[in-house]
Amino acid sequence: MQKICLLAFSLLVFLFSFSASFAEVSSPTPTPKVNYELPYPGLLPDSPIYFLKIIRDKTVNFLISDPKKKAEFYLLQADKRLNAGIYLFNKGKVSMSLSTISKAENYFEQALQKIKEAKGQGMETTEITNKLIDVTKKHQEVLKSLEKKSPKNFKSNFNQELQRVDKFAEEAIALTLKELKESK
Repeated sequence: MQKICLLAFSLLVFLFSFSASFAEVSSPTPTPKVNYELPYPGLLPDSPIYFLKIIRDKTVNFLISDPKKKAEFYLLQADKRLNAGIYLFNKGKVSMSLSTISKAENYFEQALQKIKEAKGQGMETTEITNKLIDVTKKHQEVLKSLEKKSPKNFKSNFNQELQRVDKFAEEAIALTLKELKESK
């Protein structure tokens, strides 16, 4: 009786593993989602009081002097702007979405510069450079998705922003590799 149960169990395991491997071969593999959440953007650029948010952000930016903290602030702004761009895109405001996303990538570029500055001043930047990798992956994922959904006349614009982020990803990887070499 035990042999029959063991044989039946083995047969079931074999069938389940065969069907699972068949499903993997026959279905297209979905692109893995990046495990990084974008922060809530708050007021969107189409709001009549959005200028108050801009004033607040410029004031906070002015008050931060530490390059590492400023880099973190810029990454937060980049993520908020990217998410605002998603919200605008979903509202059908594709042109405003594209402009907002472009500003997000400007913030990302500034964050990279501030991280390099902090590194040049001898600050520990390993944590934030590791975060850069996740941020660039998320930005790439979002831009690819928006490019696919965008009207034909905007596809090239989203592609240009995606190419910018690809360059930022290369810089982020280079920074991470540099830190790995220095830590050895």
